[in-house]
Amino acid sequence: MHEKPHPQHETIFIGIPAETLESLDRIQAGLDSVLSLLEVESERSEGCHGVHCLLAMIKMQVDQMAEALQPEAESL
Repeated sequence: MHEKPHPQHETIFIGIPAETLESLDRIQAGLDSVLSLLEVESERSEGCHGVHCLLAMIKMQVDQMAEALQPEAESL
């Protein structure tokens, strides 16, 4: 018997509260600030460089998620 392939994921956005989107904006701003500080410190510390790289990857994922949640913001 052949099984039907299941989609990797299904995205459904229904009525995302404005507070959630505002929180996401604040998280992005906070990550930007921390990344800026880590970038400066990473010139002197290998450990800070590693943390900067890890946090930059997380920030990229948060940015992608925010973009998916707020597609109408790009068209303005």
